[in-house]
Amino acid sequence: MSAAALSQPVKPVPGRLIEAARGACVLRFPLPPSLPIPLHVAAPENVRLVTWVFSGLDAGALDGPICLLALEAESAALREGISLATHFHDLVVRPEPAAGDVLPPAERILLARALLSAGTSGLAPLGRLFGLIEAAVIALPVAEDAPDLANEDHGWTFGGTAIPHGLLFRARAGWGCARVAGARLRFGKHPRQHLTLEPVWGAAPEGLPERSFALHAHGFTALTTWAS
Repeated sequence: MSAAALSQPVKPVPGRLIEAARGACVLRFPLPPSLPIPLHVAAPENVRLVTWVFSGLDAGALDGPICLLALEAESAALREGISLATHFHDLVVRPEPAAGDVLPPAERILLARALLSAGTSGLAPLGRLFGLIEAAVIALPVAEDAPDLANEDHGWTFGGTAIPHGLLFRARAGWGCARVAGARLRFGKHPRQHLTLEPVWGAAPEGLPERSFALHAHGFTALTTWAS
C-alpha cells in the first residue's frame, strides 16, 4: 500500500469486508454526512472499483447511510485499509473481515441492481460476486411488457432494437453470463436481433433459459423467454 495515500489527516472509517471469492470483495462502511460519491480506489494499487451503491438513505434507517463497494482485489491487500477517492475528499476505510450474512436482504437487492448495471467491465466480477446476490437476482420481477428471449434454430434471439452488451441467464446447468459480440437486426413490425454470444462465466448459452436478463451500460431488463 502507498503510505502517502493513507497518511493524510483523515479519520479512518470502520468497515466490514466480505470476501465473496478469490479476487472479489464487497466493502461495507457507514457514510459520513457529506455522502461522498466514490470515484476510484486511490490505494492500495491494483484494486479496482467495479461499482458502488448507497443504502439506508431513508429517514429512520437503523444503520443510517451505508456504502457498498464491489471490488476486484484480494482481501489480504485490503487489511491495512483502503483510500477511496470521492467527489468531496479522500476517504480512508479500515475494514474487518466479515461473513456474507452481514449484508441484509435489502442491501443485497441494491448490490444486485448495481452489479447488473456495471457495464462490460463488470461481467467477469459479476460471476465471482454472484453468490452474494443470487437470491436477490432470482427475486427481480419481470415486467408484463418485457422484451423476450427466444431459442431459435441458430441460437438466441432478442426482441427489440436496444442491443445489450451482455446476458445473464439461468439454464439447466446453472447460471451463466455471456458477452454480446454481435447482433444481427431483423426489422419489421416486431424487430428482433439474432445474438452472437461469447461465454464469460458459468453455464453455456444453450437451450431455453429459465431466467434471463439483458445487461446494458446503465441498467438491465429482466426478459421473458419462450421456445420457437
